[in-house]
Amino acid sequence: MRENKGGLPRYRLILNPTDGSTTSEQATAHAIYLAKETGAELLVLHVVETTIVWYTGTLYQQMVDRLREFGDGVLKKALKRAKEEGVVARSMMIDGHSGTVIVRVAEREGADLIVMGALGRSMVEKVLVGSISQYVVRHAPCAVCLVK
Repeated sequence: MRENKGGLPRYRLILNPTDGSTTSEQATAHAIYLAKETGAELLVLHVVETTIVWYTGTLYQQMVDRLREFGDGVLKKALKRAKEEGVVARSMMIDGHSGTVIVRVAEREGADLIVMGALGRSMVEKVLVGSISQYVVRHAPCAVCLVK
């Protein structure tokens, strides 16, 4: 993490993973506020959770296409909110396992802070493989702020 002259954290890039849930939208509001107050860039990330799509063939592709369409709407909404607040923001959509993708993007992009919802849409995945937020907290290369 970068620090300013007083030894306090200096955020240059805040990563905001979002799945469109109510908690996730609250986290986006916090991320936008923090980016505005610190002058950080905001990177809004949506992961298309292809690891839990159990369909095959054409049905699989139709389901993934629907998930991507939903994600596109989520990202557009978040970017609009950031722009309204004067925050420099960009978005990214990646297929894969949410926890792994979030950590990988944070590493690759050099995120200083991850702001995400403590609970999301993926209750099935929580039962099967554990909480995404818990995974991110354990493996992230930077500070993590969970919003509930």
